[in-house]
Amino acid sequence: MALPTNHPMDETTVHCTTTDLTTGKTGATRAPFRGRVTKVGTVIGSVLSTADATVTVSIAGTAVTGGAYTVTQSGSAIGNVSTASPTGANTCNEDDAITFAQTGSGTAGGFVTHFAVIRRA
Repeated sequence: MALPTNHPMDETTVHCTTTDLTTGKTGATRAPFRGRVTKVGTVIGSVLSTADATVTVSIAGTAVTGGAYTVTQSGSAIGNVSTASPTGANTCNEDDAITFAQTGSGTAGGFVTHFAVIRRA
């Protein structure tokens, strides 16, 4: 299978987890170097029940423009991926916290993996 996107060598992906997608939980990871976050997302570990969940991404306490996305309950399944492509406020320095705040009425989702793709500056 051909790869849909060629990723440059100066790019890495960082991860964090939460136990589920309930409101009020936040996952956090760190930026390993100075760069620009080009993609953020979530992979669910089980079916999302009740309702959709919204994830808002921040870097060092500042909300990332275009960094919020919805994890859809309807038709959800293990391994579903939801993503966003940030458009602003997406630069980071080494050791900046990248956080994934969950809101909405979504429950379950099993263990949830959040990720951010960072390209070196």
